[in-house]
Amino acid sequence: MRLFTPAFLVAGVVAVATPSIAQQLTPIGVIQGTGVLATTGNYTVEGIVTGVYAGLSPAGFYLQNEAAGADGNPATSDALFVVQTNPTVAVGQKVRISGLVQEIASTPSFNQAVLTGPVVTVLSSGNALPAFALVDNATYSSATAEAFEGMRVQFSAPVTVSDVGAVKSRGELTISTRGLVYQPTQFVDPNDDPATGTSSAGTSNAAAVTAYQVANVSKVLLLDDGRAATSPQPIPYLDPATQTVRVGSTVASLRGILGYGNGRWRVQPLAGPDAPVVTVVRPPVPTFGPIDVKVASFNVLNYFNGDGLGGGFPTSRGADTPADFARQRSKILAALIQMNADAVGLIEIENDGTGPNSAIQDLVNGLNQALGAGTYAFVEDGAFRQPNNTDLIRCTILYKPAVLTPYGNVLLAPATGIFERPPVAQLFTTRTAVADTFALIVNHFKSKASGSGANADQGDGQGASNLRRKGQATGLVQFINDVVKPAGTRYVLSVGDYNANYEEDPMDLLRAAGLLVGSPPSSASYVFSGQSGSLDHAVLTPNLAGHAAVEKWHINASEPVFLEYSVAGANTDITSPFRSSDHDPILIGLNFKSVVTATAKSGAGVELQVFPNPATGAFTLRIAGVPGPQPLTLEVTSLLGQRVLTLQGPAEVLQRELLRRTARLAPGSYVLQLSGPGFSRTQRVVKQ
Repeated sequence: MRLFTPAFLVAGVVAVATPSIAQQLTPIGVIQGTGVLATTGNYTVEGIVTGVYAGLSPAGFYLQNEAAGADGNPATSDALFVVQTNPTVAVGQKVRISGLVQEIASTPSFNQAVLTGPVVTVLSSGNALPAFALVDNATYSSATAEAFEGMRVQFSAPVTVSDVGAVKSRGELTISTRGLVYQPTQFVDPNDDPATGTSSAGTSNAAAVTAYQVANVSKVLLLDDGRAATSPQPIPYLDPATQTVRVGSTVASLRGILGYGNGRWRVQPLAGPDAPVVTVVRPPVPTFGPIDVKVASFNVLNYFNGDGLGGGFPTSRGADTPADFARQRSKILAALIQMNADAVGLIEIENDGTGPNSAIQDLVNGLNQALGAGTYAFVEDGAFRQPNNTDLIRCTILYKPAVLTPYGNVLLAPATGIFERPPVAQLFTTRTAVADTFALIVNHFKSKASGSGANADQGDGQGASNLRRKGQATGLVQFINDVVKPAGTRYVLSVGDYNANYEEDPMDLLRAAGLLVGSPPSSASYVFSGQSGSLDHAVLTPNLAGHAAVEKWHINASEPVFLEYSVAGANTDITSPFRSSDHDPILIGLNFKSVVTATAKSGAGVELQVFPNPATGAFTLRIAGVPGPQPLTLEVTSLLGQRVLTLQGPAEVLQRELLRRTARLAPGSYVLQLSGPGFSRTQRVVKQ
């Protein structure tokens, strides 16, 4: 006869006492195994409750073996999720559980190893929790995550927020273990290997684009909020002061439980001192050394002012109501006022002419009301509609008459059938002691959203209508050479939304024509599908090399959409430039007499010094003031905008590797950009 100690069973939990004859225990690692799926079956396991998540669907808690009860195999996970509605256990309790383990695609598993129908016996409380398993950021991938499923984990280095699109709707941030996640064609040329080539035909390197995308997917996962609720309140992970979280924000030492659900690996947060702390930094306006002119390029997010008399809402592309337009207008004005540029190329402003009720006049009225009468004027570029324009929006130019004088009339690309929105150019003469003349061109190439036939997406990472954009790049080069330069200038600055990432064909066509792309590939301006890229560029004639510094002000693309006027509604922060649009503006400092550099204010105290070494021909680098052994990125680009070298690692690694790998660089001028969490430093260096 078998004798059992009495027990009281409530809702599947045995609260006291245990059988006098112990059931056979199975280490969780044996159940999890080294494959993708756990072994289905009825088991009895023991472990420590590490996290209780009543708000997940299904609800339950994570259980992890103590070291003494584990299988000792680092390739197997020592934890699993126990499905239990209204869980009654507590973190730190040691429990014995019997139930059915399964890992299937449907409920309640959803491809996570779970134990269902649990009979739980609490053995003790207040136990020390299992040590965190260290996840190596450098080697993490979705394939290596299986060994940590359900376990308490700590990442070896800071993680970076790469997407904020679901933080309001589902309480989730997409995080990357190896820095910002870029669109593949920012760094990989679909038809050139190395990417420094300027070919613009074929798909010979498309496989490398695909491989880069696969690597992107592999290095990201979700930081969840421990709930399955939609539209959770409060929204998690927002900075208390600014009420935002940005792409590029970091978690210095992420700890949590590595779970799985809805097809994604996800870190479930812990409470107390192990809770995730997201560091959010909003950048100040970029500044420059001594300059003659400051130029900006700004996408104003379909700025439509109705009929200009208070009616005409909803507009065809912009604000739906007068109140919405007032919010949009206030944010756009805040951004333009803080940029304080002498000339501004505008993209996505209503194509309704230049009359007293037009959108462009409305914007100038707002600027002059804030800054003083006559501070800004606009270039007259058409009557009721801009010539050659087939769209509801157009490109146009603002300028400060006190700083710049238009030289001649506005110039519009004369060719028809090439552009939806023709490039707009204006020559300006500076009002400096020694006057000089330059041309500003504003562009808005065809988007990637649609195309058929030869303009369909070719699967090379460049999206739809790449052929159309290539034709527009060719048309822009002809416009510069045949119209703009002959009008009386040697300096040309072409800005705007090219709808092409750094290494895509349209940009290569511009480079092949001798033009310079003024920012390195790490300088993003737009986020799409969780990946950062640069659709917006400043393109320069070669004679501006060294006389122009290009900086993007990251006020829009990195910010969550819920801050946008059309989503936030009455909660819009109308005094803030942040999320005034979906593209980041570009600022360019021009000095026609001497070299101009940008002066970043973020990352105060971080110093970057580079000394050419005549003895070895290598660059000697000194980095100081970086707090802690955090990962840094160092990019070396030529003044032609071509990436020469990219290094990643702590400061001492960068200093050593740069010295070793730059000895054979050809003589010439280079730009070094050092970036890390919350800062960016740029320095030009000349190799003799």
